[in-house]
Amino acid sequence: MTKKIKVTLSLREDIVRRARSKLAIEGRSLSEIVEEFLKMYDEISFLDILCETLGFEARFYTSIEVESDRPRGFKAEEVVREIRDERSEHLFGY
Repeated sequence: MTKKIKVTLSLREDIVRRARSKLAIEGRSLSEIVEEFLKMYDEISFLDILCETLGFEARFYTSIEVESDRPRGFKAEEVVREIRDERSEHLFGY
């Protein structure tokens, strides 16, 4: 087993309280979820390899860049409805 260390964090009380309530129902601890997040945070190299394999540019985008690059003119709910209707028609033949 890997050696564990104690860490002191300063977090908002309301967030911690809600997280602990949910984690208690799941039978998990706050330490487990923080450790899980830190593992994911540490696995950036996996994402780099995945991006390279899929031919994506491996870089972080700011929220401003994401918004400015979004396609305009389509409403997501309309596109989703159209896709669902086409799928239903294809699956059920009507």
